Amino acid sequence: MTSKLAFHIDLVVRFVASGRRLLNLPSMMALIGMALGVASLTVAMAVVSGYESTLKTSIIDVFGHIMLIKRGDKSETVEKLAMAIKDAAPDAETYTPFVNLEGMIVGGGKLAGVLIQGVDPKSVEKVLQIRDRVIQGQFSFDREKGIPRAMAGKALVKRFGLRLGQPFKVVLPSPSKTDSTGFSPKVQTYVLGGVLDLGKAEYDERTIMTDLRSAQELAGIGENFTGIRIKLRDADRATDASVKIARALGPQYWLMDWTEVNRNLFEAVKIERIAIFFVILIMVIAASFNIASNLFVSVLQKYSNISILRAMGFAKKDVARVFMFQGLFFGIIGTVAGLLLGLLLSAVFVIAQKYVVLMPVEAYKLDKIGVLLRPLDIIMIIIASILVCLISTLVPARRGANLDPVEGLRYE
Repeated sequence: MTSKLAFHIDLVVRFVASGRRLLNLPSMMALIGMALGVASLTVAMAVVSGYESTLKTSIIDVFGHIMLIKRGDKSETVEKLAMAIKDAAPDAETYTPFVNLEGMIVGGGKLAGVLIQGVDPKSVEKVLQIRDRVIQGQFSFDREKGIPRAMAGKALVKRFGLRLGQPFKVVLPSPSKTDSTGFSPKVQTYVLGGVLDLGKAEYDERTIMTDLRSAQELAGIGENFTGIRIKLRDADRATDASVKIARALGPQYWLMDWTEVNRNLFEAVKIERIAIFFVILIMVIAASFNIASNLFVSVLQKYSNISILRAMGFAKKDVARVFMFQGLFFGIIGTVAGLLLGLLLSAVFVIAQKYVVLMPVEAYKLDKIGVLLRPLDIIMIIIASILVCLISTLVPARRGANLDPVEGLRYE
């Protein structure tokens, strides 16, 4: 069986595809069309997978795997709550407390709502990847002349013209002690110590991050805290762990895992991945028709040669197999060339984002994304492309096998 297969392959190379005919214009056009179709499919899948991966990373870096928020004003220590979480979900590795405050930033005649996040400098890096997202300044919450330091999202810094080392004011509305229907604003001055690229536009537009003690002092809550962020051994098990913790702690706590932050986007990506794959696969199918038409021409050109093979004892299935191998050869070459071209274009896509806005922030929530070509995507692209090409060769191969050898030898 192996020797017979080798003979057919050798026949394709030496007989059917011999000479300059292999590199004629129709053949080259068929190969180019196949390569472009596969390249488009490769880039599309890499961008979709890259978007999903970038979105996931951006959320986990600044959100953690699970966020737990206390309901009410119940006073409780972080250690006690952490022990209860560990008992409910053994996958929980580390935790960090936080304080969230809704406030406003004022300056330069502008006013905007912000989220002031107080984080524990000792434990925050065990859960969140904030240090890696500092693009200017440094990751430090040391006070400067008694004034607490803070880091802010890059969009917020740009909008208010903030500069490193300069102070800015934040206003926190708090209930008035004399009027139950009114508010008495509390003003806090921070020194900008760093600029953050948090990966998502909505985070960069309204996030101010300071140390836990400064946020507690601003809110006037003593050593109380809003909740804790939890890191698990496996991010993909966050939903199950969140359910277990919620059941164990009861309704006085509200939990949210990272998959819920942008669940609609993640669901949309899953659907779009399938849709994009089949839509762009049409280009590969169209390219396979060029290969099929090229084989039809080859069948007509090799009519007399096919007749000689049939007269020598070649069976119909052997002749058909020769032409199928020829089509398979074009499919493999076109697929490999398309994959390499797709990888090159994916790299160009990443570089181009530094100079041109390719992903509108308003629509995609991310201003820059990476590309990721998963092994499963590569396998699916290769299988689909070669299978489509192979199927397209069945008709011309059958036509060649059914030629009358007597008719082909009449004029020889």
